[in-house]
Formats: sequence, structure tokens, C-alpha cells
Amino acid sequence: MSPTTATSASIEIRAVRKLFGSGAGEVHAFGPSDLRIAPGEFVSLLGPSGCGKSTLMLMIAGLLERTDGEIFVNRDIVDAPRTDVGIMFQDSTLVPWRSVRGNVELQLELRGLDTAAYRDRIDDLLHSVHLDGFEDRSPYELSGGMQQRAALCQAIVHEPGTLLLDEPLGKLDAMTRERIRADLQDLWMRRRPTVVFVTHSIEEAIQLSTRICVITPRPGRIDHVIDVDLPWPRGLEVRRSDAFVSCLARIQEIFHGYGVL
Repeated sequence: MSPTTATSASIEIRAVRKLFGSGAGEVHAFGPSDLRIAPGEFVSLLGPSGCGKSTLMLMIAGLLERTDGEIFVNRDIVDAPRTDVGIMFQDSTLVPWRSVRGNVELQLELRGLDTAAYRDRIDDLLHSVHLDGFEDRSPYELSGGMQQRAALCQAIVHEPGTLLLDEPLGKLDAMTRERIRADLQDLWMRRRPTVVFVTHSIEEAIQLSTRICVITPRPGRIDHVIDVDLPWPRGLEVRRSDAFVSCLARIQEIFHGYGVL
């Protein structure tokens, strides 16, 4: 099968709520909340640890069952794990017995796609994240940042309409985090998938997002949805702009009201 480019997806969340456990041990993790994400948006779920932002992302992916409410991707209800999304986590999902190229190809093999037809696309992706010359290296031969860049290629190689990112930069040092943030921004600008990005970094959310969903401490609810009106591309210099500083101050004030800053 030849590679095709997926259309960016729309996402709709209707009165979604998630409880874990039952009885005296029941934990209200998230919701209820509503949200609409237009095709091609880059939306960050921003909140303190334990607020349910990763829980919401997993429910969008169909990897975690909702307690109440409905989620739709391209108007199709999410009631099972979806194969038309790309997912990237904080910890690299590369398997140690495959090369970098082999790990990227694994995403295709699991979907029954012809890896040979995607050779040029894989080359393009690896080049775009500066992994030229490392295609045949094993994951243990790469730095943590290089592993995450390979994992980003793995998540996006099948051209998903939706890309779900769960704090993929959280464990990286500042310089590596900025490099991968730039790679991610470039890939999004070139291909425009719909991105849901989970983070607890206010600065990161502002720098990457078209909109930011501010989530309350547990039980997490989407309390504010903030448009980020900054020009693209956004390098480090954007953090010195009045618009960035104003957005940062607004969100800090919200979290201060929650008692978490």
C-alpha cells in the first residue's frame, strides 16, 4: 500500500468524566468537561500533576474508557483504541532490539502497511529531526533527546490526522527540550495534524499552542480556554514579546487562584 496523507481530524468532547475505583476508594479523576478542537489546531492541556490531563488524552485515544460523556474524532464516536492517531509519551517507546529505522518501520508493520513504500517518507522525517546517519543505530547508542526525536518520527510516520503527546519533553534537559520543541513545531507547521499536547509547563504551552486548555486541580475540569495570538514560527525570542509575557502572567494568575503557584 502506498503512503497517503491523512486529513487533520476534528475532536469533540461532550460532558466527559472519569472515575477510578468504586465505593470508598473511588477517585474522581476528571470532568465533566466539554471541548471542541478544529482540524489542524495545536491544543495544549495545561495543568498541575494529577489533574487528569493525561487521563483525558488516553480517553481521546480510546485507550481508557470514559465513565460518562462522549468523545468524537471526525464525528466518529471513540469506543475502542484508534489506529488513526499517533501517540508519544514521556518515556521513549523504542524497542531495544531494533534500529532507529526499524523502530519507525514498526509503526507501519503494526498497521499492515508496506514499509518499502514509506522509505522516502522515513528518510525525510529522520532528516527533519537531525537523525541522518543514525538510521542503523540501536536505541542504547542514542542520547535521550535523540531517542525522543526517533519516537516522534515513529508517532507521525503513518501521517495520522491526530497526534497525541503526553509530556514528551518532560525528562529532557533545557537545551535538548528546546531542540525537540523546534522539531515538533516544524513538523506541525509542515504537515498540520491536529495536536493534543499534555504539559505542566506554561511557557511550553504558550510557545507551541494555538489554544491552551487550563485544567483545574483534581478533579480536573477545563476551566479556561485561551487563544495564543503569536506569529509562527516561534523561537526562543518570542518569550521576550509583550504578548507572550501577558499570556504567561494571565495563566500564572489563574494557577495562583487554584493555590498551585
